[in-house]
Amino acid sequence: MTKYQFSLALLTSVFSVMSFSSSLQAACVTGDCAAMGYTKTENTCEGDIIRCPFDTSKVFCKEPTTKVCDTVGDILYDDKNCAIDINNLDPNRIPIGVVFDVNRKLAIDLEVSSYTLQWASSSKDISGLTNYTSESAAKGDYNGKSNTSIIIEHGDLYGYETPAADYCYNNRTAGTKKGDWYLPAQGELQLIYNNKTTLNNSLSKVGGKPLIADVHWSSSEYNGNSIWQLSLYNGYYFGNSKVNRGYVRPVLAY
Repeated sequence: MTKYQFSLALLTSVFSVMSFSSSLQAACVTGDCAAMGYTKTENTCEGDIIRCPFDTSKVFCKEPTTKVCDTVGDILYDDKNCAIDINNLDPNRIPIGVVFDVNRKLAIDLEVSSYTLQWASSSKDISGLTNYTSESAAKGDYNGKSNTSIIIEHGDLYGYETPAADYCYNNRTAGTKKGDWYLPAQGELQLIYNNKTTLNNSLSKVGGKPLIADVHWSSSEYNGNSIWQLSLYNGYYFGNSKVNRGYVRPVLAY
């Protein structure tokens, strides 16, 4: 670059700075908040905000990275908010589940048990659980959380193991404690099956285990010695002996 070219480039830079400075000064004189960068409102912000001195309703702030969970397939963070964009997750937050029921505010865990998990070591009837003897009745059971507590209490009372319920009850993720996760009821499992394509897509984005296309335990009792299971392969329902085995996917009410 010649001395002439350098001088011309420097002069151009100076004029650009002066032009920007003049624009900013003009914005300050006229009180133009948007021209000074105050382009947002407080309810669209996350964290600290800086208010425009000429109109305090206009602010400068960090773009939010979370939202209220309002869509099946939303990725649930440990603070119980959801990612705005499942393709661009916030590295400062910990994903713990995927939303499958917006109305009831329910999410599945990112992990799944092994197939070898037994429902119970005994086929005793659990008096606190309703016996759903038809498929249509079982599909109406959304009481997984209370069912799980009843199952564990009954096992403790009569001295037998309840591995499926225990697996969920003892599950702990960031932002949750023992007892927050539970064994889904048959109606909840049905919703998971209905949305399995969407849920698997979100699970893949966050490194979760895909929904296994095989039989999963519910917490809905079929009769005295059987529990409803649902196949996530074809949606097939059936009552299976409590001492048999299957997969378990914990559910969280957020």
